[in-house]
Amino acid sequence: MNDEHIPTGPGGRVVFDSVREVAMTPQAAWDELVDWAGHSAWVPLTHVEVDPNDPARFTAWSGPGAARWGRRLSLRDEMVAVEMTFNESRGRCRVHKLGPILVGFADLTVTPGSQVGHTRIQWHEEVHVKFLPRLFTVIVGKLSAALFRSALGRMERLAHRQH
Repeated sequence: MNDEHIPTGPGGRVVFDSVREVAMTPQAAWDELVDWAGHSAWVPLTHVEVDPNDPARFTAWSGPGAARWGRRLSLRDEMVAVEMTFNESRGRCRVHKLGPILVGFADLTVTPGSQVGHTRIQWHEEVHVKFLPRLFTVIVGKLSAALFRSALGRMERLAHRQH
């Protein structure tokens, strides 16, 4: 991907990686990761709305009451999936975060795990957070990484309950 098209913006730069191996096939993990509306079920405090005219565009509302009250007490994160590639057991998706508070990108990758039927998921994110003082970027990155590792575990548990 040509990096000149990656959104950038003002604010503190937060970078994090969350890696988790899940007891799911790569195809099942991929399907869950790119089901944008489905993130509402497993990403804490988050409700996702997909653009009915463009399934690659979606908005996540995160914060207290996001699922119940939607926009009133939540951070709006507008996104577009600009690349989605899955071949056999490996996949990569790049999502551009378009603002208004978070600007940057997230890369989601799936690869075969350490045993058959398992998948390694990596969630890498680089965003500029408007109004975030640079002093707090490292701690926000560490908290975000832990949150997404936990969310991937929740995704795995919910997927197992559905089958």
